[in-house]
Amino acid sequence: MALEICDGCGEPFEGDPCPHCGRPAAERGDLRRLPAEVVVAFVEHAHAFLAASPWRQSVLAVAAGSFIGFGAMLSVVLTVGVDVPGVARLLLGLGFAAGFALVILSGSALFTEINVLLPELFLSGRGPRLRLFRFWVIVYVGNLVGAIFVGFMLNAADVIGPAQGERLAELIGEKMRFEQLGAEGWLRVVASGILANWLVGMAAFLATAARTVSGKILGIALPILAFVALGVQHVPANMGYFAAGLIHGGTGTTVPEAFVWNLLPATIGNLIGGAVLVSLLFWYVFGDGAKRASLARANDHVQATRPHG
Repeated sequence: MALEICDGCGEPFEGDPCPHCGRPAAERGDLRRLPAEVVVAFVEHAHAFLAASPWRQSVLAVAAGSFIGFGAMLSVVLTVGVDVPGVARLLLGLGFAAGFALVILSGSALFTEINVLLPELFLSGRGPRLRLFRFWVIVYVGNLVGAIFVGFMLNAADVIGPAQGERLAELIGEKMRFEQLGAEGWLRVVASGILANWLVGMAAFLATAARTVSGKILGIALPILAFVALGVQHVPANMGYFAAGLIHGGTGTTVPEAFVWNLLPATIGNLIGGAVLVSLLFWYVFGDGAKRASLARANDHVQATRPHG
């Protein structure tokens, strides 16, 4: 019997109905959501994030940054001594696919996923602007804190040996190569960030479309492998690299340089890629039906929680 993710409470379960909330399982012939249903699920997921307290939001953000930090280090370890470029890119992608799977399946809050979810909530008319912006900031800072924490722990645990440190410095050097081009290089990082969050947003889309754990992992893996193989700029991933590398030393890069020439323009690009090329694109096609369904669910919840008598 396949392990499924409950549409009601988000918990994994086997059998029918869900033992956690009592919601019936999806029909066996319907193991995926249609695109319009994914948009509705995005709105509901974003609403659940926004309903959490700032402290819980912070914990989810730190967890996501930590998981991506683990993925970054795994990609380093897997590619030490690999001289074939295509194979190295594939292994880099596998490392990040593992980290992203941890984020999605744990319900953590990743900046590049939030770039897709929150615009959908805003367009649905259910998201207060101030709370949306505050949550965006909490997630970004939390992801950075998580990356720094994991980077510190990896160095403290002596996971980064000479070979890993050298490989880490190589990868950071690739990300900082745009600095030599000045303003043109800065804009290239923005464009690269747009492409990265477009693909990461599609990973979130495909993972949400799948109803089983195995389906979600497959949906995550394909776009993540693509973005890593293309070498485009993903802010949480770069946070993981920079945190581990700068703490370890020997990268030839300073914190201000990393922020100005990589993290800042990549952040702008990630915001554009996720919000425009995923959220707005699918909202334009499926938004009318999704908005009606989302409002209907909200009204049903109000009716269910209203005291009777």
